[in-house]
Amino acid sequence: MVSPPPFFSVITVVLNDQPGLRRTYRSLQEQAERDLEWIVVDGASGDGCVEFLKKLALPFLRWVSERDRGIYDAMNKGTRLARGRYVIYMNAGDNFADQDSLLDLKRCIESAGMPDLCLAGCKYRFSDRKFRYRPPRRMESAIRHGLPAMHQATVYRREFLDDPPYDLSYPVSADYFVAVRCFIRGARACYLNRAVSLFDVGGNSTMKVGASMREHWRMQRDLLRQGWPMRILSAARRFIAGRIIKAMHASARRS
Repeated sequence: MVSPPPFFSVITVVLNDQPGLRRTYRSLQEQAERDLEWIVVDGASGDGCVEFLKKLALPFLRWVSERDRGIYDAMNKGTRLARGRYVIYMNAGDNFADQDSLLDLKRCIESAGMPDLCLAGCKYRFSDRKFRYRPPRRMESAIRHGLPAMHQATVYRREFLDDPPYDLSYPVSADYFVAVRCFIRGARACYLNRAVSLFDVGGNSTMKVGASMREHWRMQRDLLRQGWPMRILSAARRFIAGRIIKAMHASARRS
């Protein structure tokens, strides 16, 4: 008999970050909601990630270790392996905000009638342990400028996602591509205005502001069909926000 699919698939990609993988594992183990599976896609790490995974006797863990073409290729692999009704991407080093994060997400999704997306809040975490809350934003207005919710605070109905969900021609901002595709396809969303995850500032898209802006420009032009005045406004907003986050990150590193 085939067991029913879990409610959540938590997908983690990792490359040579065993400490980060351990932090994400501990955060997942603390969750009150246990109707889940953990999919780990390792990019053939050489720092002991595979040895760590081999030691975990977890019935809900599935993992693979092989070379890939980058973070979004690994996320595509993880999505293909997933069986859960909903997927959330928590990369190595990402943490849930507290033990009730998944439980509250599930309650929000069920009360909303099982929508295509659940958009929640996230806390930016800086190296001095200071936090800044980033609430979810309405899909209809936010998508014109960027992500309505941070990637680690967005839950997708698995069957609603494209196969594969991430377009590798956007190596910095393919998470925005997924959100745009969901919007274009008429995704029905629910919102949870509380932090469900912690996002460490200094990653791929937050520090590569120029490349991220160029990719957003392409998607807004080619997929959202926005005119150049709206694209310029969006680029200006993203530039200012990126400079603020970079300055806060630099200040935290110096303190």
